[in-house]
Amino acid sequence: MKLKALWILGFLLVTGNNQAQMNNNQYHQHQQRIQNQNHVAEQNRQGYMAQQRQTQQEQMQQQSPQPTGWWETTWGALAPSPVGGVLGVAVGASSKEEAEQLALEDCKAKGGGGCEVEFAYHNQCGAMVLGQANYHIVGAGSVSKASEFGIKLCEDRGDSNCSVYYSACTEPVFHRY
Repeated sequence: MKLKALWILGFLLVTGNNQAQMNNNQYHQHQQRIQNQNHVAEQNRQGYMAQQRQTQQEQMQQQSPQPTGWWETTWGALAPSPVGGVLGVAVGASSKEEAEQLALEDCKAKGGGGCEVEFAYHNQCGAMVLGQANYHIVGAGSVSKASEFGIKLCEDRGDSNCSVYYSACTEPVFHRY
């Protein structure tokens, strides 16, 4: 009976050991499967994230640029006076009417009489060129071009001693939203 009990006890120990070893192997296999699944899941997540970044970049490239503000046109005006050789000027006004009014007021404030606006302009330059016999008012995209055109006009009309008396530019103003 003792022998039988020892045999049963030995059998249980061996079977339990085998069962423990089998459970240990199953545990390690299970852990390996979990690691593999986690690795695959991480690769899928990284691939998804890369795809999302690419989609976002493509969408940003496809969207048209959005304005960041607006441009305000500014005006200038020249108002010479036949009395006293006075020139009234305005630069950077917000409207043609305002520029003309400011130029007339400037002319009168300088002692001019009979002042009249002869040239109103926006987002460009104006120049007055004096010759021996007359004056000439022109506009252009820059002071140098306006001066050049004014001197040429003065000379083409047969005037002499042509020189720039006044020049200025009025430029648009950008307002951010």
